[in-house]
Amino acid sequence: MKTTANLLSAMRQIPLLFIALTCITLNAVANAANITVTTSRNPVALDDSFHLLYEADSSVDGAPDFTPIYQNFDVLSSSQSTNMRSINGSWSLKKTWDLAVIAKDIGTFTIPPISFGNDTSPAIQVTINNSTSPNSLSPKAGPTVPATIFLESLSDTKTTWINAQFIYTVRLLRTVGIANASLSDPVSSDADAIIKKIAEDNYQTTRNGIQYEVFERRYAIFPQKSGLLKIDPITFEGRINAKQPRTIFDQFRMSGQLKRLRSKAVEIQIKAKPAAINLQDWLPASKLQLIEEWSGDIQNLKAGEPVTRTITLVAEGLTGVQLPDLDFSDIDGIKQYADNSIIENRENSNGITGLKQIKIALIPARTGEYILPEIKLQWWNTKTNKKQLASIPQTILSVTGTAIQNTIPAPSADNRQISPIEPLATNNKIQAPQFPVAANEPYWKGLAAFFATAWLFTLILLYRKSSTDKKQNKIKQHATDISIKSAIAAVEKNAKKNDTDKTRKALISWAQLIYNNKTISNLTQISEHCSSPFSQQIQQLNQSMYGSEKHTWQGKNLLIAFRSEQALKNKKTDAAATALKPLYNK
Repeated sequence: MKTTANLLSAMRQIPLLFIALTCITLNAVANAANITVTTSRNPVALDDSFHLLYEADSSVDGAPDFTPIYQNFDVLSSSQSTNMRSINGSWSLKKTWDLAVIAKDIGTFTIPPISFGNDTSPAIQVTINNSTSPNSLSPKAGPTVPATIFLESLSDTKTTWINAQFIYTVRLLRTVGIANASLSDPVSSDADAIIKKIAEDNYQTTRNGIQYEVFERRYAIFPQKSGLLKIDPITFEGRINAKQPRTIFDQFRMSGQLKRLRSKAVEIQIKAKPAAINLQDWLPASKLQLIEEWSGDIQNLKAGEPVTRTITLVAEGLTGVQLPDLDFSDIDGIKQYADNSIIENRENSNGITGLKQIKIALIPARTGEYILPEIKLQWWNTKTNKKQLASIPQTILSVTGTAIQNTIPAPSADNRQISPIEPLATNNKIQAPQFPVAANEPYWKGLAAFFATAWLFTLILLYRKSSTDKKQNKIKQHATDISIKSAIAAVEKNAKKNDTDKTRKALISWAQLIYNNKTISNLTQISEHCSSPFSQQIQQLNQSMYGSEKHTWQGKNLLIAFRSEQALKNKKTDAAATALKPLYNK
């Protein structure tokens, strides 16, 4: 009976519980924020920005999550504001979220509901139409009015060779004023491609009877992989028809319509080197010359007297680091001393011309004639697509006499060196200035003691700071040394295994540490820092990665050059450590 009574009591409480839950639900609905969403313009042109405005008439349940918008739109900026207002004595809260956005493509897009905690905004549709900018039009559309601002991008060729230069140009054409403008740099599908800006120009041009202001940039690009190379669209962002600020406060107000333009993507077909050409002979250039110069009359030399031979490689369409070293045969009776090569890049709007200058001092030991053999260099002409040979013909040196031994002449009255300042004679003593003696000597003694104590205290602080700095520097240097040793071990390990990919990554890590340059990201950049023998091995590794030689590359020669580079680096470090420091720190 007791159980039956409890059950009847529980059943009587069910309607009360249902009523309570209903009241709570209705109260929550009543307190939910009313969120509206509007656009500043609809429809909108593809290249034009517009605003999405979210407004809530009371406090929302949580912070908004605008992530769904990013699928079809780029959010350029966002802001939030809160306003309180009184209507007939009743206060209300209004919160606004303002998003400046720009569409990624044309079409009709649904902006989905946005969550504000448990509160949600409604979904709306936005129509994005083609812009009148020529670079933004779809193949089926055509401009109805002349474009006032647009981008164009192009390459000087549709196909080229691996490692060969091609010129990429981007132009911004406009008839309107711009402000706060920016233009992105080119990015290619070949991560190792060398991209260098070679020219920048402003000029005017006329298209279809309309005069445009033109801003032009030109880039020299050297692909490192064969296959299809794609250059991503260049992006322009800026405000057009911006008004000039009238007061200092107007400087902080953004005027003009924010606009984004995208150029067309450019595709280039990159051909691998011909199979009949050896890797070390692959030099794709539009023009290549070997130039020889002498410091004296080679038909009337003296035995024992040096003469300098200068050979310069000049290649249009190659950088200086891509040019090889030349081999010079030993000649009986002549000593040859080669200097370090001088590498230079000369840039103009037509591209890069690489130069490599080699100086050799020759000293004939005796009289007679000496024949210097012909110098040959094979290269690939990118204009004719044919193999060519640059050469310096054999040279005959005539040594007709013996050089007179030079002696150092005694200094004459006209060329004597300036003598150092001599000390003053003892009989011309300078009297020390006499100062009056203070009447109160203990006062001066106390002041002197104070300054001496302060000076000693300062010295102690400086010594402690110096010791701390030295200790921290030692810790940092120790950590760097460990990292360098690990990088060296990785290079040697992977080169011994003939693994091109891992050797490349290990070399980049090593170069970033050894040259203290975190921007090094490819093998070509390493070549700009190291010696010529090591640079040549790096170039061969780089080329073999993207050719048929990838699976036959042997790391033995690179290891030899790498160890020599390490020894050269250590020698330079030791020389710098033992060199005398300057007398004065500037």
